[in-house]
Amino acid sequence: MPSRTIRLRVDPPFDLRLCLFGHGWVALAPHRFDEATQTFATVLRLGAAVVDATLRQAGRDRLALHLDGRTRPSVAAAKAAARQIAHMLRLDDDLTAFHGLCRDEPRLRWAARRGAGRLLRSPTVFEDLMKLLFTTNTTWSGTEAMTRNLIAAVGSPAPSGARAFPTPRQCLRDAAFYRDVVRTGYRAEAAVGLAQAFAAGTLRDELFLRPQPADELWQRLVALRGFGPYAAGQAMRLLGHYEHLALDSWCRARLKELDGRRTPPSDRAVARRYAKFAPFQGLALWLDLTAEWHGEAAPVTAAAARARR
Repeated sequence: MPSRTIRLRVDPPFDLRLCLFGHGWVALAPHRFDEATQTFATVLRLGAAVVDATLRQAGRDRLALHLDGRTRPSVAAAKAAARQIAHMLRLDDDLTAFHGLCRDEPRLRWAARRGAGRLLRSPTVFEDLMKLLFTTNTTWSGTEAMTRNLIAAVGSPAPSGARAFPTPRQCLRDAAFYRDVVRTGYRAEAAVGLAQAFAAGTLRDELFLRPQPADELWQRLVALRGFGPYAAGQAMRLLGHYEHLALDSWCRARLKELDGRRTPPSDRAVARRYAKFAPFQGLALWLDLTAEWHGEAAPVTAAAARARR
């Protein structure tokens, strides 16, 4: 199969697996992760071409990106793929200030030591927003199924047979398609509206990615049909704005567990706790809640110790 391999430089400390597993996107099609080889696989759209891409860590300061296409990817296509991967892995994000704040917090020192905080996102804002819509008021298995069904129905195939996440134009289907084929339930009309707006150019990635005040971006997100505070807050994190905590029932239950409390802390109390991390409150909260996913055990508070006796 025609292929090309390129190297991407990263600033250490950088841990590819830590970045990929910062939240659930790695489990959603078209992504796959091979634990045996520690290789991330996905499908990238490079203009009209659709290629299979695999990525692995090739040293403390570099990644190896391998592309397989129907013809050998050109140098220009390889550079475009590298830009997509850099966007997805947040390689250009400067988290120096955030890591400085983490060093003063016992439960988050690991994040500074390991360079945590680069949460995987999609190649396009449209893909992230559609996937976020599929997370609302459902189980994670429901999110996986909706994403998989959409890609299988209208995504473009790569040489391996795996399919890319569809473009907005490919997603221009009626509500019945989303209800009956994608199985989105009540989200069908919101999915139709999102695809229509991006296909028409009313919404564009640049509107969300350009530098802008956090409040302006927040209002743009909550104006989308189907996007309440939780989905908008998660979108803010993926767009590099961490002021909003995006608390949901899992976050509250996890805080209760970590603190050894009988009831979760109030949202106001949580906001006070993470205020010192401004403007990274939401990122600090998320890494605090998910430290165990990365083999980092949070220090046990006195209250938590009593609760475990």
